[in-house]
Amino acid sequence: MATTLQKALQGLLLVLLVGCSTTYEPHLVLPPAEFNRSIDAAVEVHPFVAADDLLYGRSNYGVVADDYANKPPSKLTQSITQQVTAELAAHRVFRRVSTYDPAPDLILTGRIERFFEHDRRKLWTFIPYYSNKLASLFRVNSFKTNGEIHLTLTLLKPTGEVVGSYVGHASFDEDYTPNGEVRPGDRLNRALGQALAQIRDEMFADSTLTKSRTPHPLALQ
Repeated sequence: MATTLQKALQGLLLVLLVGCSTTYEPHLVLPPAEFNRSIDAAVEVHPFVAADDLLYGRSNYGVVADDYANKPPSKLTQSITQQVTAELAAHRVFRRVSTYDPAPDLILTGRIERFFEHDRRKLWTFIPYYSNKLASLFRVNSFKTNGEIHLTLTLLKPTGEVVGSYVGHASFDEDYTPNGEVRPGDRLNRALGQALAQIRDEMFADSTLTKSRTPHPLALQ
């Protein structure tokens, strides 16, 4: 009886903890390009994949912070795919971008190698009573955060031939004091925008993408 009651209480506590936490949601804002350009190609985006270390919990995937939770790895990967697709389309990086195209010139795939933000209190903040006084007296930051994004996007012809692979990488390592303006996950989202901007610029610099290409047979109908 006691064991059953104990399990029930543990389950209730877990539900309450999850209910009080904030779930991280990727929000991508692609910084504007230096020059207004667009690659003349219709692109179909296929679902991205995450590295095994992220899928199986051997590396952090998402935001690690007090009162924050993450989607299951497959759902988080899906959200990142959707965000990248939407921003590439909104900024007209290609003539057309969607998750389905009846006559695509190119197929876009993605692989996520690193994607995390870790926010935590500094050790001295756990000193009872004195921590607030120390922070006020010396005006020091009470939290530390670091994170990294490593993303590879690959363009292929519909036949499967690889046109090019493009890598975006961004990281951060900062001290801060929570002020409500910058929340856990905000720095990770900013880094995602920086990584995608690197990839976009690499694509714009790739002469093979600016050459004229044979239209897909369906596009001629």
